[in-house]
Amino acid sequence: MRFNSQDPQGHVRADAVSLSRHESYFRQYFQWLDDKKPSDLTARQVTIIARSPVSPVIQALASVADDLSARQIAVQVVFSDVDPEKALRASWDVISGLSKAREHGELVRWASSPGILEAHEQMILGQHMCWLGDAMRREPGRRDGFDLFDIDTPHTCRLGIQSFAAIWNFATPIPKWMLREPNDRRPNATFAGPDQRALATLSFFRQLGKPDTLCH
Repeated sequence: MRFNSQDPQGHVRADAVSLSRHESYFRQYFQWLDDKKPSDLTARQVTIIARSPVSPVIQALASVADDLSARQIAVQVVFSDVDPEKALRASWDVISGLSKAREHGELVRWASSPGILEAHEQMILGQHMCWLGDAMRREPGRRDGFDLFDIDTPHTCRLGIQSFAAIWNFATPIPKWMLREPNDRRPNATFAGPDQRALATLSFFRQLGKPDTLCH
């Protein structure tokens, strides 16, 4: 799926049809929560594996942030690519706002191994609904060819939760400096600066080709 427009701040926007489709998945989840009113906290946990912060699933997450907050839903995300920086910081603002009491390493991680590109983008909504999208290696213009959303499929959700846990465990916390505005990146007693291994990995992804970094 190509991204074909930008907002006034220069953020890449998802295709309107793709964005609307992902928002509809959240709306169905909200309706289920409102109807069932589950007491189990796992019903209000969303996990996402996304290619990058500009994936439509992440942009849809941002667009329904108020609804997520109103229902006290927590979100954890694994990215395979952390570019572009503005989109990463914007997504972090949403995710951290939903779980203010938790450390950043418990909310967002970076699976920097090239092997992650063999995985599919994925979202698990509680333990009741799940979405599966394209493999993250797909070329621009050939994306969004696979889109599967299942409701009331505990077995599929269980497999998705296991998949997320496996990727989460080998992923690493995104360095805090990547989540800060450039003007806020000042050394202090608790901030030692960029991790050199993270910088090297980021450089590797950027050399893979700029068109790919803007695709779902």
